[in-house]
Amino acid sequence: MKIVHAPTEIAGQMGIICKELRKKGHFAAGYNGFHTYLNYKGDIINTDAFEVMKELEFLVENTDIFHFHNANTFMQDFADLPLLKELGKKMVMHHWGSDVRSVRMVRKLNPYRLPPTYYTDLEIDRQLKYVTKYIDTAIVQDYEAYPYVKDYYKKVFVLPLACNVEDFEVSYPLVTNDNPAIVHAPTNRSFKGSNHVEAAVNQLQGKAEFTYQIVEKMSHEKAIAIYKDADIIIDQLLCGTYGMFSVEAMAMGKPVVAFIRDDVRNKFPAELPIVQATPETLADVLLELIQNPERRHEIGRAGRRYVETYHSAERVTNELITIYQQLLQGE
Repeated sequence: MKIVHAPTEIAGQMGIICKELRKKGHFAAGYNGFHTYLNYKGDIINTDAFEVMKELEFLVENTDIFHFHNANTFMQDFADLPLLKELGKKMVMHHWGSDVRSVRMVRKLNPYRLPPTYYTDLEIDRQLKYVTKYIDTAIVQDYEAYPYVKDYYKKVFVLPLACNVEDFEVSYPLVTNDNPAIVHAPTNRSFKGSNHVEAAVNQLQGKAEFTYQIVEKMSHEKAIAIYKDADIIIDQLLCGTYGMFSVEAMAMGKPVVAFIRDDVRNKFPAELPIVQATPETLADVLLELIQNPERRHEIGRAGRRYVETYHSAERVTNELITIYQQLLQGE
């Protein structure tokens, strides 16, 4: 198969998937026009819309499947979709949450408010209605994102986040460490609930020995070096699911704390080892982990096993190839 991913790299996923597709003998190219301080290094082409447009005719002629990401396509207002559809090109839209998470649905599904996303509810609805005139199939990473798109597309597949597990050196928390390092790394403080994290950390001052570090505005490569020395990782407390930060932390053998909505957790494999916490319970959850180094170590080992089993790039890409095959067969 000849597959093009575009135009937005999210959490390194485009690069991981393209690399694995090529390993499996497919032709895969990723074009990213979204650049951040995270500076993900992967097997993609970092470019811009102007440069991609120069290659568009060639790409259209030589691509079997266009895999779009984050409610974006090559052109503004999805002007390329009618042409691609007319030419019989197979397409899939990969939604990542913030591109489709409407305020109305958040209020209905989630106990905590989330900051507004890129678009208003009206814009999200308008975009999804337009995109689905031309694209029948969507992909989401989990069942937190699923409700936001299920009523628009004919088919919605849930595809776990992909991780090059072998790239992450295991460093389990030491059972002899009585001064654990707690790390929180928000890309968006209001979305991650960072104010609740800092409040919980402040509550624990004087109750237990620990160090706390917040990692912000740092390249992905530099941040990983800090995570390696962590004993406890705090991810997100409001959204109701876990993200790539959690996956990478588990791959390193770190216990992860996050809020997973009950309805979402029920859809994950039963052995998901992420420690449940809410803004209200975080201080108590952290204190228990701080005081139990053996439990930190055990959870870290469980996390590594979980990522190897469910998030390995090979497994996820195999699932994706099945989706592609269904697209090409018109199923």
